[in-house]
Amino acid sequence: MNTKKYTIISLFIFTTISVISLSSCGRQNRTPPVDLSKINDAKEVRIPFTEKGGVKVIPVKLNGLEVEMVYDSGCSGMQLSSLEIASLYKNGKFSEDDVRGAALSQIADGSIVKNVAIIIREVEIGGANGFVLKNVEATMTENPEAPIMIGNSVFDRVASVEIDNIKKCIVFRRY
Repeated sequence: MNTKKYTIISLFIFTTISVISLSSCGRQNRTPPVDLSKINDAKEVRIPFTEKGGVKVIPVKLNGLEVEMVYDSGCSGMQLSSLEIASLYKNGKFSEDDVRGAALSQIADGSIVKNVAIIIREVEIGGANGFVLKNVEATMTENPEAPIMIGNSVFDRVASVEIDNIKKCIVFRRY
C-alpha cells in the first residue's frame, strides 16, 4: 500500500511541475516586434558574433553593464548566473525590486531546476549599431559558473532573426 501511495504522490508532483513548466512557456509577453526603423533608417541590424568553445557569443549590455552572452536558439529565455547579478547589484544596476520570485526551468538534460525570476530593465544588443529591449524577463541560476545565455523569448521580440555564418553576424530584419 505504501508503494502505491508513493507512486501516486510522485505522479502528482511530476504532473504539477510539468504543468507549471509548460504553462510558463505560453505566458510570454507578446509585445509587438522592436521597430528597427528608428536605428539609422536601417532595414536590418547586423550584430557581429565570435565563436568560443563552439558557441556564438554576442556583446550585450544589461542595465548598462557590458557582458558577452551565448546566443542559444535552444534556450527559451535569458539566463544569468548569480555572478552577473551580483555584479549588477554591486554597480547599482539591479535591486530587490527587480526580483520576481521563484521559477522552474527545464534544462538541456530534461531535468527541472529551481531558479529565480528577475527583470532586466534594459537589454542593449550589439552596442551603438544595435537595439534596446526594455523590461526583459530572465532567470538567475545560483551557479556562478553557469553560462549566461540569450534565447528565443528575447529574439521573439524582434521581427526576424538570421545567422550569417559567412560574415559572422546575427542579422535582425524589419518587415
